[in-house]
Amino acid sequence: MVGLGDSGFSAAKFLAGKGAVVRLTESGSSGNIESRMKELEGLGILIETGGHTGAFCSEADVVVVSPGVDMRVLRSKSILPNNVPVIGEIELGVAFCRGKIVAVTGTNGKSTTVELIGHILRLSGRRAVVCGNIGTPFTSVVNDLEDADVAVVEVSSFQLETIMEFKPHIAALLNVSDDHFDRHGGYERYKLEKFRIFSNQDRSDYALIHSDLRGDAALDSLKGRIIFFDETDAVFDRRNTVLRGRHNLDNAKCASEVCRLLGISEDDIAAGIKTFKGLDCRYESIGNFGGVEYIDDSKATNIDATRRALESLTGKAVLIAGGRDKGGDYRSIRSVIREKVKMMVVIGESREKIKAAFSDIIRVVDALTMKEAVKIAVSAADPGDTVILSPMCSSFDMFKSYRERGEVFRKEVMQ
Repeated sequence: MVGLGDSGFSAAKFLAGKGAVVRLTESGSSGNIESRMKELEGLGILIETGGHTGAFCSEADVVVVSPGVDMRVLRSKSILPNNVPVIGEIELGVAFCRGKIVAVTGTNGKSTTVELIGHILRLSGRRAVVCGNIGTPFTSVVNDLEDADVAVVEVSSFQLETIMEFKPHIAALLNVSDDHFDRHGGYERYKLEKFRIFSNQDRSDYALIHSDLRGDAALDSLKGRIIFFDETDAVFDRRNTVLRGRHNLDNAKCASEVCRLLGISEDDIAAGIKTFKGLDCRYESIGNFGGVEYIDDSKATNIDATRRALESLTGKAVLIAGGRDKGGDYRSIRSVIREKVKMMVVIGESREKIKAAFSDIIRVVDALTMKEAVKIAVSAADPGDTVILSPMCSSFDMFKSYRERGEVFRKEVMQ
């Protein structure tokens, strides 16, 4: 095992429960590593900390890599033994999964879509578990799945790098836009990693794809039955749902089509969308104060997510953005920034890069803390405007997660 994050911790316990001899190597020392180490050591697992070494990994028959670990770096440093399978936690769980697998990937909208699918299925009486990249590791739930159950799995590009036999009955690709270039190196390689979600399907399976990708050469290799989900109907009244914005219409259409393919009635689908509560920190309204609406979109950790959020606004916005840069081109959304944003407040490590991309077309102001950013945004907003936190970046320079970033934003707004 390489990495003691959520998926690595779950996989290590899962393997120990199956009688495997497990070793785990972890390079970090922060967070809840100590308590996790103590629990795993109680299961007889040998743990290496402070870095990964070839000597510790040399006797491995299989290597399970956490998604945050770049296996290419491990191989370049000769840490992993040659000719040994390297898989991820998702692939590990597949071998033990009895239920149907629905998998969803995409640059944006994955979490909303899998949660909505799970909500509709449960409302209809089907037993479904939502897991994967959304935070509940696949291996933590797979033992409890029966043949009639559905595993609704959110899958990231990092997780798709290490699949071998992962074969979802229904796989969905919501969209592909600039993201994770710091890991994948560019759009084409990133897109091909996303398309790996379909790589083991056959004619008994379904490949749901947005029509923006119609005509892409990557479609030629698909063996599953292709459906362009955004061209299907979503049976709901937009006035009676918390889902806002054009991007969420696509998410609802994808979720609706998945549930149809699983035999769910139109009435149950409509009822599920109507009663869905939405996700924290994903285009979530905090409230309207003095005629200004405040929106927490902290989960917008890439540039395209912020573009989609801004396009969904009706008036002008004061945008709070910034964090740890992921290698994308901020200038690619200059037109929507010019149209929708009256002022931008930038925070975090990427402040100077974002400022360089937009300061010639709008006013861009620095802030060192979220408290300062919110104060500046509040003073700049007029009735009818929206103050929106939509960072375009990951949170790990200032916060433990996008959730913590959103919680701090919400706290400062309420104060």
